[in-house]
Amino acid sequence: MAVKKLSIYSPDYPPASYTGDDELFLHLGIDRVDVLVRSGIKNMPEALEIFKKEEDIDWPETLKSVLRQSELLRRNFSERHISFSFPDALVIPEAKFSSSSTKDLINLIYGEQPHSWVGYKKLPRSFEMMLAYRIEEGIHNWITERFPSYDTTHLYAEILINNLADPNVTDKVAFLHLEEKTWILTLLNGSQLQVIQTFNYTTREDILYDLLNGLQQSQIPSNQCRLKISGQLTVSDDLVDQLSGLFQSIEWLSVPAAGIFQSLKQQFPPHHFYLLQRWLL
Repeated sequence: MAVKKLSIYSPDYPPASYTGDDELFLHLGIDRVDVLVRSGIKNMPEALEIFKKEEDIDWPETLKSVLRQSELLRRNFSERHISFSFPDALVIPEAKFSSSSTKDLINLIYGEQPHSWVGYKKLPRSFEMMLAYRIEEGIHNWITERFPSYDTTHLYAEILINNLADPNVTDKVAFLHLEEKTWILTLLNGSQLQVIQTFNYTTREDILYDLLNGLQQSQIPSNQCRLKISGQLTVSDDLVDQLSGLFQSIEWLSVPAAGIFQSLKQQFPPHHFYLLQRWLL
């Protein structure tokens, strides 16, 4: 089973003039599924559903449950965009990339997963990097059976593109994106990627420990580093007080709220849905 944690639809949902011109943005992560629809008429996000995956239920059953409960996935769409944020992912210099050896490399680093599918995302030419990522075969089968056409990416790619496009890319930057049980750390030393990795956490101290350890391993002093934050962390959190004393500066990432995100900003801080909103841009 999957548990629907949030659902919000624009006042005129479903549009009376709906003709299948809308775009679907489907994100699958370690323990969540986000279903986001952008209106093809207004070019605005018009609906969002967030589902939580139950721990002991496999992905095929989870996705069947999501499909039964979703008001959005039953519709037809002009375009379908699918993003993953599972941690089995590698950034590989384009000059050294080989599709024939990438799966072996992922197995070596993350362990064998016999029933899996490996996808690739070519980053902008100036980055000279490829991103390879692994998902369960059951997820890939569900997607190919459900959708006639689609494009795929990984949130790591979106994070890298957004951060490397920063006009201050010569700075030392740490990017922290927080979810309910996991968080993503990205470290950049100028235009050079040092780390992009997903960590599990139980307490806020776990986050602080892994963050400082990552900085130490990359030889980046925290007081010379800008910290960017998005996701499920509030300004009043005790962790923020500790981070404020360690980093050169802290920036809360957000984009102007549009469509249904206008309503959600009354309930969530602007940086809560940052990666989903950036994906729409």
